[in-house]
Amino acid sequence: MSPELIAILAVGVAMAGLMLTGQRSLRRDIERVEAALTKRLERVETGQTELRERMAHLEGLLQGLREAIAHNRAA
Repeated sequence: MSPELIAILAVGVAMAGLMLTGQRSLRRDIERVEAALTKRLERVETGQTELRERMAHLEGLLQGLREAIAHNRAA
């Protein structure tokens, strides 16, 4: 084996090692971001559910107010 071939192979192995390390680090970062986004999405869904319940309550109150006004006008 010539020294040039050994150098080329060594550079290839070194680059492969760097790429694998970089991919592993990137994968960890993506998993961390995914976990954070999942938590935020769960909080948004919880907030949306709470707002939906509050809106239903307000709709019920408005319906009762409409009926009371309509009943007073009819009387």
